[in-house]
Amino acid sequence: MIDIIKNIEAIRNEKRIKQEEMGRRLGVSQTGYSNYINRSSDMPFARLSMIADALEVSVIDIITWPEHYVPESEAHPQCEECKKKDEIIDNLNELLAVYKQKVKSRK
Repeated sequence: MIDIIKNIEAIRNEKRIKQEEMGRRLGVSQTGYSNYINRSSDMPFARLSMIADALEVSVIDIITWPEHYVPESEAHPQCEECKKKDEIIDNLNELLAVYKQKVKSRK
C-alpha cells in the first residue's frame, strides 16, 4: 500500500524544506502543515495537489516516490534519423495527396 504521507515527508526532507517553509508555501502555519501530515488518514486530492505544487513535484511523483513518473513520449525520445524519415514520409504523403487530387480533377 502506498503511504503518501511518508512520501511527502521523504520528498520534503530530500529537498531540505522545513515544515515552517512548507506551511508558508501552503498559506498555513508550521502547525497547520504538521496537522495536514499527522492527522491525515485520507488526504483530499485538492490538498495533495497543493502540497505537490509546494514541493515542486507532480502528484504522480508523490504517489510513485521514490520512482519518478516519465511520460511515454519522454521515455523513448525519437532519434534524429527517425525524425528525418518521418519528415520524408510526411512530405511523400502530402505529394501523394496532391497527385490524387490532380488525377481526380482530370476525370
